[in-house]
Amino acid sequence: MIHLSRYIYYLKTSIIYIALGIILILYIFNQIIGIFLAGLVFAVYFVSFLISLSSKRNLLKILQKYSTITDKEISNKLERPLDDVRSILFSLAKNQKKKKWLIVFLNKRYIFLNDSAVESFKQLYHMGYNEKKILEHLQRNTRIKSRAEVKAIELTLVNQKRLKNN
Repeated sequence: MIHLSRYIYYLKTSIIYIALGIILILYIFNQIIGIFLAGLVFAVYFVSFLISLSSKRNLLKILQKYSTITDKEISNKLERPLDDVRSILFSLAKNQKKKKWLIVFLNKRYIFLNDSAVESFKQLYHMGYNEKKILEHLQRNTRIKSRAEVKAIELTLVNQKRLKNN
C-alpha cells in the first residue's frame, strides 16, 4: 500500500513536469496561450495546496478530541483511505517539533497523542517511572497498549528535544 502512494507521488510530479514542458513549447510558438496556461496550472496547483492544508487542519481538529488514536481508527472514523490518512500524518509528523501533540511511527502504523496525553507522559517520565509504570498509568487514561508504544513515544520526544533523556 505504501508503494502505491509512492507511485501516485511520482505520477503527480511527472504530470507537473509534462505540463510545464507543454507550456514551454506553447509559449515559444504563442506567448499569450503559454502565459494563460501557466497561470491556469499555477491556479490549479495553488487550489490543490489549499485543499490539502485545509484537510490537515480539519484532521487535527478531529484528532484533538482523542487522547490517542491510530491511523486505522482515523481512517475508519473519517471513511477515508488508509494511504491518504498515512500521508497526511507523515507530513504532519515531519513538522511536529514545536507542537504540543505528538505523532509516533511504530510497526508501520502511526499513533497520534493529543496535548494532555503527551503532558501526562512527560510528567510520569520526569517522576522517574520506568516503562512498565508509565504504561500502567497511561493505560488508565489513554489507549496505549504496549511498552513498545511507550518506548516509541519516549524516543520520539527525545529525538525532537522535547524531553530530556534520563
